[in-house]
Amino acid sequence: MDIWQIILALVIVGLSIIMPIYYSLKKKKLAQQLKEGRQVSEREKIRVYIDQINQQSRDRNRKL
Repeated sequence: MDIWQIILALVIVGLSIIMPIYYSLKKKKLAQQLKEGRQVSEREKIRVYIDQINQQSRDRNRKL
């Protein structure tokens, strides 16, 4: 075997090991960001709901 064939084989084997690890980490990071996004939107929904209740209470107290 020539030296370039050995180097090419090492590069191919190295990439076949590194690439799946890279993509699995990227997938985990994306899933975590998606989960955080859902938590933020849930918090936002709760905040809006509480604001609505507060506004209703303020309106009721003004009428009295």
